Amino acid sequence: MPKTIISIDPKRAPWDQETPLHNRWHPDIPPVAKVEEGEKFRVECVDWTGGQIKDSDSSDDVKNVDLSQVHYLSGPIEVEGAAPGDLLKVEFLNLGPLNGDEWGFTGTFAKENGGGFLTDHFPRATKAIWDIDGIYCTSRHIPGVKFAGLIHPGLIGTAPSAELLKIWNDREGTLVAEEGTGDEKTLCGCLATRPLACLPEAKGAMLGHLGHFLDKGGVDEVWDKVASEAARTVPGRENGGNCDIKNLSRGCTVYFPVFVPGANLSMGDMHMSQGDGEVSFCGAIEMSGFLDLRCTVIKGGMKLLPAVGPSPLNVNPIFEIGPLEPRYSEWLVFEGISVDEKGVQHYLDATIAYKRAVLNCIKYLSQFGYSEEQVYLLLSCCPCEGRISGIVDVPNAVATLAVPLAIFDRDVRPPADLENFAKGIKVVERDVCKSVEGGAVPFDARLENKAGV
Repeated sequence: MPKTIISIDPKRAPWDQETPLHNRWHPDIPPVAKVEEGEKFRVECVDWTGGQIKDSDSSDDVKNVDLSQVHYLSGPIEVEGAAPGDLLKVEFLNLGPLNGDEWGFTGTFAKENGGGFLTDHFPRATKAIWDIDGIYCTSRHIPGVKFAGLIHPGLIGTAPSAELLKIWNDREGTLVAEEGTGDEKTLCGCLATRPLACLPEAKGAMLGHLGHFLDKGGVDEVWDKVASEAARTVPGRENGGNCDIKNLSRGCTVYFPVFVPGANLSMGDMHMSQGDGEVSFCGAIEMSGFLDLRCTVIKGGMKLLPAVGPSPLNVNPIFEIGPLEPRYSEWLVFEGISVDEKGVQHYLDATIAYKRAVLNCIKYLSQFGYSEEQVYLLLSCCPCEGRISGIVDVPNAVATLAVPLAIFDRDVRPPADLENFAKGIKVVERDVCKSVEGGAVPFDARLENKAGV
């Protein structure tokens, strides 16, 4: 069994873990562990919210989640011999849930606290709890569904250099400054997710060995400087990061660019299963878990990654898909085009097309006994396949969403006999947890206790 270099206790708060965690990207966050090239090692991770969401039948914890804290990551891990300009080859040997903590959650955020891909249609916070039984998962909040998961980290990446960090903050700051002006991107009027980007924020920051915002904020100059610059972990970027690629599972290999000495690899946001796009935002089956990894350094290998942009640092990782994944042979596929719900034509907009495909699927499957909220959460976490099927035939991009038929306990294909169709519908008796719309207040009682309030 590989040596565990970072262990966690899911019952303890992130700031009470034996090995410090972090929730920001910055080159000055020091490594908490070191591995040799070729060494096999295990890393344990808390769920991405750090234990804010509970195994309960209320979605108020999702409604009032404190998003200034996320994502909690294990690392940074220094890889001996890695230097800027190298490629870090990371092999995924094994992944799984932590013993005794075999459950997960899927949710949608409240419109006023995070929102999501379809917030304009589903403004209330919702939640479904999933039980993990080996490779399979089921939910008491979405009965009649069972599927095999493909465990993966939603977030894994190397630390940015100071130069790359400045590129991130400059370009994302420009995007945020456009909101409400004539320069605002057209798509902003069709998607309700706000803010447009999450800029550096000291509140909620945990910076590994440098400390926690309640202990260090305003009293430690080094901490304050790093926290004021450190990038939030919300999007994927040149270093990898929060790309939510469900195929990063057992047997896969990822090649990360190295921007700092030692690479400083970090990971977290463990998922039991996820649908392409993770459309509900809080949307895979989120869980604590472990990864068994092996790292190899390819000296000077970063030059193999195409730099597409104004800087040689504008590169992206590449990866090999592993041989293991759930096997389904029958699918129901939904199409979407670049025309929004108001009938407005957009030009080759794949995001609008995918939104339409997801909405078409939700509306269709809700005719088979499920609530629309149940289908929305299901599409975010089941092994569905999203595709850009057409991107050249003006003016419409075409996106498709394929849902495996075998995950349902009923036949959801169009019936031959519509007259008897309605008579035979079995309504799912239990729904997802739903909070009252409005009034979300980000709050984590554990922080109040830590502060002595």
